[in-house]
Amino acid sequence: MKMIVPVLAGLLMVAGCQSAKGSMPITALPQALSSGGTVTGVTLANTPGGVGGGFRDAFQSGVMSSMQQCATGATPLTVRVTLDGYQAANPGLALFAPSQSQISGVATLYDAEGTEVGRYRIRRSFTMGGVGGMVAAAGAEKMMIDHFGDELCKQAFAD
Repeated sequence: MKMIVPVLAGLLMVAGCQSAKGSMPITALPQALSSGGTVTGVTLANTPGGVGGGFRDAFQSGVMSSMQQCATGATPLTVRVTLDGYQAANPGLALFAPSQSQISGVATLYDAEGTEVGRYRIRRSFTMGGVGGMVAAAGAEKMMIDHFGDELCKQAFAD
């Protein structure tokens, strides 16, 4: 019994992250756009509370960077994102107890004429704990932006 407490304490200290998704298409892109579209711009419609001053620019450029990796076709599309949930894990808390980061919203894709051609519910969450979780929580804002973009890629654009 005396050995269990130090072992559990050690496991807590080196624990890392666990992720979850809840994304789905509301209106999927037509196949021709899913495989042949390229994203030329990303706009964030709102800025959630509790984020850093450069969040809007970081979000738009981070999601755009993800889109450049997966939307490699020729037909221009734009993305407008409305976030409806955002919470960054607290690095200090993550060291001692699991702490959660989550981001959720709706990404709407438009063609060159401004017609809506697809809409996706994007949700990612991460539970972090221990030393690894504390390190991850320190970069939670960037991590959540990157994962939002990656999840939109998986949902909207063909492999």
